[in-house]
Amino acid sequence: MTLQTNDSSPKVILQRIDTIISELQVLRQQVLTIQPIDPPSTNLVEELAGVLGQGTWDEYDPDLDWKRFDE
Repeated sequence: MTLQTNDSSPKVILQRIDTIISELQVLRQQVLTIQPIDPPSTNLVEELAGVLGQGTWDEYDPDLDWKRFDE
């Protein structure tokens, strides 16, 4: 629904803004009901450790991993 008009009076512009805000609130509520926002993890370290993989510190080689950035 588009509220386009040639009238650029402050009253009309404010009515359009109010309508747009109302439509955005409805859309926001629809998105939240479709896909609720997950609460943040309580243990970020464990969450990130799972992303990094299952390697050990013995396998870590700083020369191989970081020296390339010195060049």
